[in-house]
Amino acid sequence: MTDRLIRLMRVITLVQAKPGILARELAERCGTSERTIYRDMDALSAMHIPITHMGHGKGYAFIGNFALYPLDWSSKEAAAFSQLRVNIDKIKPWLPEGFESAYEKLMAAEYKYRADREENMESAKTEAGSFWLERYDAGTEQPHLIHILNAVLKQKSIRVDYCDNSQEENGLEIDPYYLVPLDNRFHLIGYCHSFKGIRSFHTHDLTNVKLLDRAFSKEPFNLQAFTKQKWSVEEDSLRVEFKVRFSDSALEEIKRGKPEIAPVKMKPQGKYACFEVSLERDREFIEWVANFKEEAEIIEPSHYREVFRYRIEKWLSLYK
Repeated sequence: MTDRLIRLMRVITLVQAKPGILARELAERCGTSERTIYRDMDALSAMHIPITHMGHGKGYAFIGNFALYPLDWSSKEAAAFSQLRVNIDKIKPWLPEGFESAYEKLMAAEYKYRADREENMESAKTEAGSFWLERYDAGTEQPHLIHILNAVLKQKSIRVDYCDNSQEENGLEIDPYYLVPLDNRFHLIGYCHSFKGIRSFHTHDLTNVKLLDRAFSKEPFNLQAFTKQKWSVEEDSLRVEFKVRFSDSALEEIKRGKPEIAPVKMKPQGKYACFEVSLERDREFIEWVANFKEEAEIIEPSHYREVFRYRIEKWLSLYK
């Protein structure tokens, strides 16, 4: 059993190091048969490791941006290990042969992990910068926008402080219904318990946003009528443009899927599909995307990516 686990880890490392590697080469590098490699691939698939076969003669590769690194250091652990370089010459006579090159490989792996993570974070802000975030200057609002959008999608009440036109309101409890981009700003529309009615708020003027452990259900409310009366906004303006990257098999499933969630545009060469979703159905849409698990990745809008990341980090925190 131990031998097989070691071989499975070896397979993952080889696929990461050489995307497109053939079963024949995997068998040679792992000292086993091609038939065994095929069984190993079935086992990895059952463990939800997103390795896919890219077709005859094209070998194996990871789906999306999946990567496995040999390290999961905290910043303190990484700093401590990096200090070994300063003293390695002093202890070299007592080190086994090959230690120094192994140390360099470990540090290189850690450097790549940090570099890739920073690149992905930057990518979420730039390349994956959404239509909304490019069109509406939301950079300064981004931190609490994520919490607000998360509350909207979870249908959880929030407590906030609000200051508009020098009028301060502290400790407002709001059932957040919708987050609407308008006039270069985002507006939150929801039921205000202090006001005992529907209100809109400039999200830039909201502070101390706290998610409450209280779920709510939306009262009968016509978003189009409200926004048209308040801002003369037409229905077409109240839609979210999603860009989602899928695996090949997921794209085929979408082509055969329900017409009500059909994409408005598909780019098979990039494995992208674009959707236009009304604000009232954004929660339903992202839950639909979540059903594809690792075979789907929201690219735009980037603040919906942040909501997914926030959700995943909360899940991971339960298992630390």
